[in-house]
Amino acid sequence: MPSFRERFQRWPRPWRLAVLVLLALYALYLVAGNVFLNTPLFDATTNRQPHKFTMQTGPALTLFPGEVMAWNVRMRGQANRTVYVFHADRAHARIVLLALFRREVRLPWLHATGLSAEVETSDTPIPPPPRGDQGWTLRFDAISSNSIRSARLGKLLIAGNGHGTVGFLKQLKGGPSELFPSEAGFTDAVVSFDGVQVFNGAQLDAQFQFPRHYRDEAPGLRKLGITHARLQLHASTVALKIDTGAPHVDIRSGPSAARVEADITLDRGALQPGSHATWRLPLMAGVGATDRGMLALQLDVAQDIRVQARLPRDADTGSELHADLRVAGRSIPFQEPAQILPRLSGQVQGRWKFESLNWIAELFVRKPWFELDGGGLVEANLRLAQGRLTSGSSLEIPRVEAVAQVFDTRLTGIASARGRIDDAATPQAHLDVSIPTFRAAPRDAPRQILLDGRDLQLAMHGDAELARLRDTLKAQLRFSDAKVPDLTVYNRYLSGKAVRLLGGSGSLTGDVALNASGDVGSGHAHLRGQGAHLALAGVHMCGDAELQAQLQRADFKNKFFDLSGTRVRLRNMRVGEDAADANWWGELQVGAGTIQASAPFQLDADAALRMRDAAPLLSVFAQRADYPRWVVGLLDSGELDATGRVRWRKQQLTVDDLHAENARLSLRTRLALDDDTRRGNLYLRWGVLGAGIELDGKQRQWHLAGAREWYDKQPGLLPPVSKRK
Repeated sequence: MPSFRERFQRWPRPWRLAVLVLLALYALYLVAGNVFLNTPLFDATTNRQPHKFTMQTGPALTLFPGEVMAWNVRMRGQANRTVYVFHADRAHARIVLLALFRREVRLPWLHATGLSAEVETSDTPIPPPPRGDQGWTLRFDAISSNSIRSARLGKLLIAGNGHGTVGFLKQLKGGPSELFPSEAGFTDAVVSFDGVQVFNGAQLDAQFQFPRHYRDEAPGLRKLGITHARLQLHASTVALKIDTGAPHVDIRSGPSAARVEADITLDRGALQPGSHATWRLPLMAGVGATDRGMLALQLDVAQDIRVQARLPRDADTGSELHADLRVAGRSIPFQEPAQILPRLSGQVQGRWKFESLNWIAELFVRKPWFELDGGGLVEANLRLAQGRLTSGSSLEIPRVEAVAQVFDTRLTGIASARGRIDDAATPQAHLDVSIPTFRAAPRDAPRQILLDGRDLQLAMHGDAELARLRDTLKAQLRFSDAKVPDLTVYNRYLSGKAVRLLGGSGSLTGDVALNASGDVGSGHAHLRGQGAHLALAGVHMCGDAELQAQLQRADFKNKFFDLSGTRVRLRNMRVGEDAADANWWGELQVGAGTIQASAPFQLDADAALRMRDAAPLLSVFAQRADYPRWVVGLLDSGELDATGRVRWRKQQLTVDDLHAENARLSLRTRLALDDDTRRGNLYLRWGVLGAGIELDGKQRQWHLAGAREWYDKQPGLLPPVSKRK
């Protein structure tokens, strides 16, 4: 029998040349292809944009053109905020080489073994490109595996014996994408969330697909609005243990014989009729993870979505829960979950001792100016109709620690709270918090006691429609005759040394209205000081002081306050440290007045004054003995009415255009005081007699001739007061 070589030699020469060329080309392919796959040339080609896509492999082999086998394959990619990572022990794929000529990378099949997948969210997004049709197309018809080890979606981890087939198309540089009909499943799987086991022995099957579309047509969660998916789950559920007695809440799981059964279909953002789920969950919660019984959860979908929850009453803890809620329609607003609230009807009844109750406060307020610290018992009966709480709903909290922060003040006390719905034409939800005893302290100095009071009432109300409750909420904070142990603690709110509180005690009554954010409000405060010792522009005064502050508008966020209408009264005052007379009095009425409390602090006011006599004012410019005899005789000339403008900024107190008159005396002054110096001008007139004083620190210059003309030539110190910020 002739050998292969002899038979080959008998072939026509062109045939032999063709075979030799083909063999040479195949040998060249084997060398070039395998060198390319196993050297840095492959990395340089596939990892040109490592922030978007990287691929690493171990040994790789190609025996036929377009067919590749690789071991220890790892791929990582990112699109916008979504990061995906795949790892396979081995991957075997077929590439259609002719498709490369039409700018398409097509894999009719790719089979992976020992596969694991991860999908998570990145804090650093990669902005997507604008819509376009010029990029290469990636088409993977069927990526399959019969040995999927695990799949992780964020904090959700599924580990077991998995299988799946996924196909997709994606055109780069802003082109369309499509998910072909795909499926995945696990048997004998363990499902955990954030490290806590939830299900075991799980059999899970899923099918999913979405049509071809551009990203701007369905970005992010909107993609669920075009997706068709089905999930079937049969598993044993664990017992959930939530121990709230430790410094940090300890969540664990334990063995259980309970089951979860689910068959849910989603089509274009809507649950399909017949979808259902039943989950029985042994629940142990509270300090020491007390056994609360079996929590039963059920979902049923027909024309509407029905959700039920039931936890029988536990004799030891008193806890129980009965909920039956319906959602009108079957669509799920994945992008705006709050849109489901107007479609919600049903009833929730429960009794539970929570270790933290602040979630109740968060239902009412947008920012944490009001908190319910610590735990307490909650008894609730909530009735809903089309997203609105209805009459008969109630909420009772017998005892809880409450915290309210108004401006930079923190009020704390043991409270009770009661929620209800009124019968108004537009029903309102009310939460009334009563604090029998409370204390107030600066937020940054909790040991300084500003107030020690009784019977603080915080009343909050807003639209009973759940979606609008927090946006429409209004709050009223009231207390009466709270003790002020030491007036000097309020010096922290006074800028500079022009006005200082040196001693005394008092009481404070307050009534403040706030919005849901706690940063805009109005109201009034009444501070009464007994034996108040204060220094005004260096003049010491001791007696009874009263402040009736009117908050026409209080913007706590920007620290801007309109104090128009505020009144200050001084009674039984001893003016000067050595004075024997303790009968001086004075009143100040603010016409237009504002405070900008953020740095730099500034108070502006137009004020009207009424005082027993001008002695305190004149003592700022000179000692009694320094005035002409006719001026000394006018110091006790009787009551004066005065008007002027005041600015208090940082360490400087400025008084401008102050006019004071009575039947015998006329006085005009401008005065600028800072911590160490006094500057100003004073004009006095009695009949035809007049005198002027120019004050500059400790230097005084008298103007007796042409005093009025001299005073009128001096420039004003302040502009008119504006009520706008």
